[in-house]
Amino acid sequence: MAGPILTFTSDFGHRDWFVGVVHGVIHEHCPEVRIVDLTHEILPGRVARAAFVLEAACPDFPPGTIHLAVIDPGVGTDRRGLAVRAHGQTFVGPDNGLLEWAFRDPKARIRELVEPSFFRRPVSRTFHGRDVFAPVAAHLACGVAFDSLGPAVEDPVRLGAGEAQLADGRLIGRVMWIDRFGNALTNLRDEAVRGAFPGVDDERLQVRVVDRTIRGLSRSYGDSGSGALVAIMGSSGRLEIAVVNGDVAWRFGIGEGDEVAVREAPERPAAG
Repeated sequence: MAGPILTFTSDFGHRDWFVGVVHGVIHEHCPEVRIVDLTHEILPGRVARAAFVLEAACPDFPPGTIHLAVIDPGVGTDRRGLAVRAHGQTFVGPDNGLLEWAFRDPKARIRELVEPSFFRRPVSRTFHGRDVFAPVAAHLACGVAFDSLGPAVEDPVRLGAGEAQLADGRLIGRVMWIDRFGNALTNLRDEAVRGAFPGVDDERLQVRVVDRTIRGLSRSYGDSGSGALVAIMGSSGRLEIAVVNGDVAWRFGIGEGDEVAVREAPERPAAG
């Protein structure tokens, strides 16, 4: 029987040994676990960026998966460590908004990590990823009871408004991520767009980003010629802005945080 799955997301990069030693600690406590590295290329301290990665990636994992996430600029302070049961999975990380997607589950259960028997000793003041979060995640993967980790938490740190907003006939969101292909992923989910514009065909939607307007949603990148600016529902179920065979950030200056608005396009004047 295959071992449990444990994903790992961090801002550690791959230049240093930090990712490797976290793997070692996990395997020390749960040798049979299967570790899946989501990404370690989050820019240092970019909590919201990593929270988006978890939201985009975690639904593709099976029930029972453990997700370890460590973007922790507050390490060594009085910020709490948390474990969250949500969406049929378990999340472990610092209480700084990183686990926002887990908190959105109305049935989410949250525990503070205070039981020292699940930590690595001694606990460093600067590396809780290795000494607190990794061993806790490993213990959970190998069957430790969730409720044994510590007391229930009712007031986790939240990232604040990150959902799309409907105003004046426009569904407004933001660019959340530029992937390695140069595509701009937004927080506008397919279901939000369909709900805001029921019965409106893709070609009747209009997308505005920075100073550019895109008429219609493409079915694929190949629907338009090389260099064209397109909007498309990507594999994560979110609206993406892309340049066919190009980099949207470099070509048009589109970047993380930029506003993106979807509306029903006005009727084109009749020819005549």
